[in-house]
Amino acid sequence: MKNFLRLIALLLCVVFLPLTAMAAEEPLDDGVTKIALLISGDLGDMSFWDSANAGLTKFAADHPEVVVDIIEMGSSDTSKYESTLTKTCNGAYDLIIVGSTDMREPLQRAAKKKKYADRRFIIFDTEIKDGKAADYPTVHSIMFSQNEGGYLAGTVAALTSIEKGAANTAFVGGTKNDIINDFGFGFMQGVRDVNAAKGANVGAYNAYIGDFVNSPKGSSLATSFYESGVEVLFAAASQAGLGCIDSAKNNGKLIIGVDSDQHAYYAETDPEKAQHIVTSVLKRVDLALYNCCEAFLNGTLTYGDLEILGVKEGMIGLVENDNYAALVSEETRAYVADVAARIADGTLTVQSGLKRYTKQDVLNELFDSLDPTK
Repeated sequence: MKNFLRLIALLLCVVFLPLTAMAAEEPLDDGVTKIALLISGDLGDMSFWDSANAGLTKFAADHPEVVVDIIEMGSSDTSKYESTLTKTCNGAYDLIIVGSTDMREPLQRAAKKKKYADRRFIIFDTEIKDGKAADYPTVHSIMFSQNEGGYLAGTVAALTSIEKGAANTAFVGGTKNDIINDFGFGFMQGVRDVNAAKGANVGAYNAYIGDFVNSPKGSSLATSFYESGVEVLFAAASQAGLGCIDSAKNNGKLIIGVDSDQHAYYAETDPEKAQHIVTSVLKRVDLALYNCCEAFLNGTLTYGDLEILGVKEGMIGLVENDNYAALVSEETRAYVADVAARIADGTLTVQSGLKRYTKQDVLNELFDSLDPTK
């Protein structure tokens, strides 16, 4: 019996030793540069994640010598995010890119492990740890001044509402997270400042869908605002915001898109829907990631730091296409262009809605001051 047990133990060692070896990280000195982008959401949102995907897809096309893998993790099961990151870290990837606050803590844990000391990371749309990027010397953090984009959207929405005789506009967000609050806070500042400049009293409804995938709820919320007299609204809700665009088409109203040129996405597949997208707030995730990958390839990407990109850097702005020219008066377009120029040169500062800079009660006060229901 003892000999039998020894034999079983030996067999178990033989079986499990290779599995353990397989779980170890692969070496990077294989002569091949590999980059992985982990999508902690769903492609097809025609905004944030599609923009990230576009940036890496273009980089891969321009650099066929680099292996670029785009891994879509979906939004239905967030529990697999960390295990997917670990698996990717164990692979022979020289650079691993993740986005959103959902990936902050998983990346914090991975980046602190000594066995991944030779891996390099990018996290975008958040900082690896608020005010402590230097604690993570292998991570480059990217944040965007989406408050500035929200401000431009609020300016367009308020001026267009005045021209159309609408008493109110509206903001529809995905969830009440830091980034969406920043969009919304910027939007409300834009409306407030147009009111002050024009002696107007445009109100601004606000509502949150509760997630970034529920398009029917997005449509329902937008419809409720349109039916109350809103002519143009701004939606920052990723895939759920596509429902708001559906509502704009169905109600014959206007909408401001987000992150990518959403008019361009629909121009061929649904041109009627595209006509209702007056403009989109561009958040150039695609260009930011492309540039970072170029810098990584050239050995100039920095780590342990935070890069903040806004209007001045050309990473935040509005789409100015033929539809924008057709739907927005020349006077309004000139006004908005002047606002953008003043943001870029620093003569106009848009207050950030991120919690590290602005307390929640300050956000609430501005939202409430413009809310027609308050």
